[in-house]
Amino acid sequence: MSATAIESIAPRDIEHVAAIHEACFDDAWSDDMIRRVLGTAGAFGLVARSPGDLSIEAFALARIVVDECELLSLGVAPDRQRQGIGAALLDAAMERAAALGVRHFFLEVGEFNAPARRLYESRGLKVVGRRADYYALEGGAAMDALTMRCEPGSLAVRATTGSATEMSQSRAMSSRS
Repeated sequence: MSATAIESIAPRDIEHVAAIHEACFDDAWSDDMIRRVLGTAGAFGLVARSPGDLSIEAFALARIVVDECELLSLGVAPDRQRQGIGAALLDAAMERAAALGVRHFFLEVGEFNAPARRLYESRGLKVVGRRADYYALEGGAAMDALTMRCEPGSLAVRATTGSATEMSQSRAMSSRS
């Protein structure tokens, strides 16, 4: 993922972000929903752009309230998964939050999304709770979410061994609320 650029979401990117969200999650967010999220106080979004054609490969949406940052959603286009893009976006979101004085970073993740959990754990997030039946799945089923959080001071800690762990986006199993 050497030349992928990470930057703030621009209005022209929202349609592409919604398309990636739909490819990654059973309960996809529409363009309007993403606009509303980004329009709330403290919200920010990041995209990863392909070096060749500048198309959007992935996104992260987050919001800051007082001294906490919640990662609302992170998605990587299916054909770009397992290349370190999700890890780079998570790092960028955590770095932005830390630069803005955030003391706690948290998210929800599907309990069976082991690749995502490994990524989050590699960045210092620890399981601190469970939300029963949090994610609606295709066919009417539901899955619990695990709440993960970094304690103060751990935002600066990053994995330093090997290549970045990539989050495998299983449908309806990522971090979002």
